[in-house]
Amino acid sequence: MASDQAATILFVDDNPALLRSVERLLLMEGFNVVLASNGEEALEKLEAAAKSPDLIISDISMPKMDGFEFFEVVRDRREWFDIPFLFLTARDQIDDLRRGYSLGADDYMVKPLDHERLLLIIRSKLKRRGEMLGHIEGQQRALDDAKRELSMMVSHELRTPLVSITMVTDILTREINKMEPEQVKDMLQTMQSGSVRLTRLVEQMVMFVQYQSGALGDAIRAHARPNIIRNAVIGAIDRARQHSYRQREVPLRFDESDPDAQVSGDLMSLTHAFSELLSNAMAFSPPDGEIVITQWVADDMVWITITDQGPGMSEDELATVFQPFHQVNRKQYEQQGVGIGLVLAKGVFEAHDGLLELRSVVDRGTQAIVGLPVWDEADDE
Repeated sequence: MASDQAATILFVDDNPALLRSVERLLLMEGFNVVLASNGEEALEKLEAAAKSPDLIISDISMPKMDGFEFFEVVRDRREWFDIPFLFLTARDQIDDLRRGYSLGADDYMVKPLDHERLLLIIRSKLKRRGEMLGHIEGQQRALDDAKRELSMMVSHELRTPLVSITMVTDILTREINKMEPEQVKDMLQTMQSGSVRLTRLVEQMVMFVQYQSGALGDAIRAHARPNIIRNAVIGAIDRARQHSYRQREVPLRFDESDPDAQVSGDLMSLTHAFSELLSNAMAFSPPDGEIVITQWVADDMVWITITDQGPGMSEDELATVFQPFHQVNRKQYEQQGVGIGLVLAKGVFEAHDGLLELRSVVDRGTQAIVGLPVWDEADDE
């Protein structure tokens, strides 16, 4: 709320003299005032008002509907829930005060009213509500901006491959008889690239819905089998190279200390998770940079690290990488995708009772560390 002058106060009391006295005081101070003689009448005026009041002051002992009943109705209504509510009480109604606070009232005032204290409390509550509404509006603007950006991102990621596929299909339909074999091959490669990109996005979105609903862990446990972990890593390398839109041929080295190590899990989801990590490493690696994968067993865990020589991330950037739909410097690095790859990878590893951590140093690179429990034949007996 911008100022006191814009504030409307609903004052409820069955004492006509007190109603007139408070009305004069508040009007002199520049407030808008709505009066009611009991809770029932106050509700009727709330219902009829074009705009809800900024503050409600209500007596407790009133005919037809007392202050407690009125308060409970107000708090049950979504549109009135955040209106500050103050109770009036006589000095000997201590039990009423306890009940009012237990219900969640914002404050109380004792009769006979001290006008100075009344105005002080009113301004304090209105100021606090103004600050709260300002904070909520700021959060809402940020949320709206995020929704708009996400909508544009998803729309772009869906539209781009569809446009390329549609364009190639249209050209081939009209011109294929006039084209050289190499031209047809180039066109088909463009179509395949768009198809792969679209397929990956659909797979990610389906898996993300499973992750959000909790169904991902159930699906992984249902398909869990003993698997040699290197099979998931090798499959992920091929998958990441297929999905990579740049640096597809970046040098990659796989150092295995325990190539026969096995984990119990779903090979398909593990392959997907490792490919997300490798796709990120490829996207951020310089052309002459090498990606190093290491694998070993220690403390009943299979450990896999993926280390790139990319630009790295600051501590602030590192703190946000597991937020859904968030991408670090999307425009600067011309990233594809919608920013859920790392979220899904982390979800998959955790569903296997494992872990995923990232370490990064600016201008030196990033390392993903994955730990998965070693499969022990005795565990399945």
